[in-house]
Amino acid sequence: MKLKQAVVEFDVKGTGHPGSRTFVLGNEDHTLGNALRHVLIQNSKIAFAGYSVPHPSEPLVHIRVQTAPKSRKVTGNKGNADPDDTRAHASEVLKEACETLIAQCDFVLEKIEEIMPEVKEDRLNLEKYSRETEAYHNDDDEVMDEVENEEYQEEEMGDDL
Repeated sequence: MKLKQAVVEFDVKGTGHPGSRTFVLGNEDHTLGNALRHVLIQNSKIAFAGYSVPHPSEPLVHIRVQTAPKSRKVTGNKGNADPDDTRAHASEVLKEACETLIAQCDFVLEKIEEIMPEVKEDRLNLEKYSRETEAYHNDDDEVMDEVENEEYQEEEMGDDL
């Protein structure tokens, strides 16, 4: 359990070409930093990807992304085009990496839930609890009605068995 909350939730640092940026993610640590770095370095658009946790007591991870120039085509200016002009934007490549990581996690979770149905049941119970807690804290009558309807349907299904 993290005791200290990050001052910043998300920040982008860097100037110059948008192919080189450092992304600061609040309330994250080595787990996400290393996973994203691993996905990023598998991408041919990446020249460099790394991460750091500046201090163990600060819940921040910095992810550095530098994209590689695309293959140059000879142009009318005798191939002297600035190679930076062909680089992908770091934010786009990071977004792709996040989407890839989410898909990988979903795949692994699906396989685990196939083998161990109790994991799926636990996940569904946690999701329900999370919705209930959020509705309670937000005093959201619509969400509470939805939760109560789900509970009623579960009771009805239990009576049918």
